[in-house]
Amino acid sequence: MKGKGIGGVLLCYNSLMDKLLLIAAITAFFFLTVMMFFTSPSGVGALGVLVFFTLVYVLCLGLAVFGCRVFFVLKAKLNRATAGNIKKKSYYYGPVIALAPLFLLVGQTFGGLLVYEVVAIAALELLLCFLVSRNVL
Repeated sequence: MKGKGIGGVLLCYNSLMDKLLLIAAITAFFFLTVMMFFTSPSGVGALGVLVFFTLVYVLCLGLAVFGCRVFFVLKAKLNRATAGNIKKKSYYYGPVIALAPLFLLVGQTFGGLLVYEVVAIAALELLLCFLVSRNVL
């Protein structure tokens, strides 16, 4: 039985790249959970912190690609157009959107987030999404 999404467009992970991303995101979630419960930043050192941030990015990448895919399907359904290149678009926008939680987390480590920092990160994300939409990135 094939998984059909909104508007008859396939939302489940069928291609090899989709399966690899799903496996990587689930694995990152489990390793992050273990790291958060059993280690501390001072205990794991610089390499452990790098691994932590990498795992956060991989997890956010999986969520962002899936979220982009749902967004593009809903957008196509609202416009009553055919949903073309949804996978391709989600793989272009996903890595850019997955950077936002990482930027927020890094900003939090330097003494807390202020409103202007969140606004600056949102502006950077909008700029990066604009550049992706114009095929610059």
